[in-house]
Amino acid sequence: MKSLRIGFESALSFWRTVRLADHPIWTGVPEGRVYGTRELALGEQVERARDLCAADGPLDVVVPDVSSRLGRRGDVRSRVWAGPLLERHLLLVGDGISVCRPVVVFVQLATLMDDISLAEVGYELVGNYALAKDSRRGFESDAEPLATMEELRAYASAARALGVRGAARAVRALGLMADNSNSPKESCVGILLALPRVRGGAGVPGFRMNVTIRLPEELADTLGQRTIVPDFSWPNGTVGEYDSDQEHLSPAARARDERKRRAFRSVGMDCITMTKGTFRSNAELNLLVGDLEGSLRLQRRPPTARILEARARLRERLFGPESEEAALEALHGKKG
Repeated sequence: MKSLRIGFESALSFWRTVRLADHPIWTGVPEGRVYGTRELALGEQVERARDLCAADGPLDVVVPDVSSRLGRRGDVRSRVWAGPLLERHLLLVGDGISVCRPVVVFVQLATLMDDISLAEVGYELVGNYALAKDSRRGFESDAEPLATMEELRAYASAARALGVRGAARAVRALGLMADNSNSPKESCVGILLALPRVRGGAGVPGFRMNVTIRLPEELADTLGQRTIVPDFSWPNGTVGEYDSDQEHLSPAARARDERKRRAFRSVGMDCITMTKGTFRSNAELNLLVGDLEGSLRLQRRPPTARILEARARLRERLFGPESEEAALEALHGKKG
């Protein structure tokens, strides 16, 4: 029986599928179990693998060189992969079928995606959510991460040292990422924060996501809680909280947020709130970036027109068009 190694987009689809515990394709089959009692023909293997990967298009099969391609099959796309592919890099699912593990898939996808799209996938792999088309939100919470930043970095670095195509881009994408994202939108915020200013980002990397911080006693007494788990936190004491359920902060909410910020500042910390509306308005996003630069004590020149244009394009790519309200305000501001 020919051994099929599934990688690239088909492997990503597989891992997305198995992450959803209630998906009928995955029922907790032990690793290495053989599904059938007879050896399958190549066409049957391909069909089995397509089912496992919930593949709509051709199945991505990894081969070591051009001569190993599986002929001209419309249901298979042979992809040459020169990166490390040892036993520990594969999940054996039976019937001669194995699937590249997420650390391998991440670098494979770097040959097909730019660093921003790759970072979105990477956040998903190391995050605490699983994409789910049938879910109202488009994802399910409290999913076990498929990999860690450390694991992704180790494989990508090893592949780069070997000169594997895509590995350098994978390493760059890792610079935009952090463990423990709780949602796709939170991941997009992380990418925007980490990207440099010349590419439209805030240029404030170095944050951690959703880690518990123990508060100083005086702040804990003021807030009535001993710990916080901010969405983003920087080593200097700046924390950022993203409230995706709010479109804009009301005057009362802004006043409450300012009181909270004063309490944090009194002990050398600073809490900055972001809402869904922050990322649907170029003007509000610019204010946020300014707040973060001030909180992180970054001395920078004012953004140029080119930087602001790049930021607007990035915001639209990650979060969609400006809200109608924000666009009208910007238009009236220009006329005024």
